[in-house]
Amino acid sequence: MELHQLTKHCYWSDPVSYGDRPSLGLIAGVEATLAVDTGNGPGHGLWLLREAERLGLPPVRWAALTHWHWDHIMGGRAMQEAGVSLICTRGTGEQLRVLSEYQWTHEAIARRVEEGLEIPFCQKGIREEYPDEPRALDPPLPDLEIEGPVTIDLEGVTVRLLPQPSDHSPDGLLIHCPEDKVVFSGDSLSPNMYVAPWHYTRELFLPFLDALRGLEADWYFHSHMEKPLTGEEFHRFFQDQRRLSWAAGEDMTMGAPLARLAERLGREPDEEEKKGLSFHVNGNLMRGRLGVAGRSWP
Repeated sequence: MELHQLTKHCYWSDPVSYGDRPSLGLIAGVEATLAVDTGNGPGHGLWLLREAERLGLPPVRWAALTHWHWDHIMGGRAMQEAGVSLICTRGTGEQLRVLSEYQWTHEAIARRVEEGLEIPFCQKGIREEYPDEPRALDPPLPDLEIEGPVTIDLEGVTVRLLPQPSDHSPDGLLIHCPEDKVVFSGDSLSPNMYVAPWHYTRELFLPFLDALRGLEADWYFHSHMEKPLTGEEFHRFFQDQRRLSWAAGEDMTMGAPLARLAERLGREPDEEEKKGLSFHVNGNLMRGRLGVAGRSWP
């Protein structure tokens, strides 16, 4: 795991799939630095602070949470104890207060999975990263919750905090560095994983994509991708997802959407395209079951 400099002010760390350790970010100004997410535990969060110091960056004064999932927030309390103020959306704050009441033993996590309050994917990551008990997991409580856009001046560079719901997490926060044309989007490009089957809904996903495109960035970060997307790569992703959403239509099975997609492409869809299409068809299925777009938390 290393910290890489992408632009004059923006840095990012390698994600690690084992233990579900996401990429973290730093945006450094003249007087202060803002961290993007706090990692999947105190060791991860404190590592980021040490890396910032090693690089001679200004002190990390704030950490902004992209959403509430465990792998992005569990380093928050250790960072707060080191003098960092934690910022998140109101929805993330609500979920942090719920998580603060949880126990993190094997038995307690397994019970939440059985009750539908947790998913096996997260259970697996926690057991890989923290195989032994007791676990050093202590969800933080935020220092500041926001409901609308906020701009932070780091002296020499600004950071825009933009609440933006998505299927993956309706409490999501986009973190935009306009001078460097960089956007940190957390996991928001991913489907809803908390309500099976995994899915995108046009009510959340398409407006989210439009909001991202409207920022006209050169770089887009997804926390579990090996590298950030270039503006051109994001544009292709945007077009692909729009096409898949169109092909899905209102159908709740794959037959007609696959035929529409094949006609549009002029060939049979490959496996990756079929998988992507299934997320959109599943979104129609969830709309039929729930009457609304599925939430991303229990």
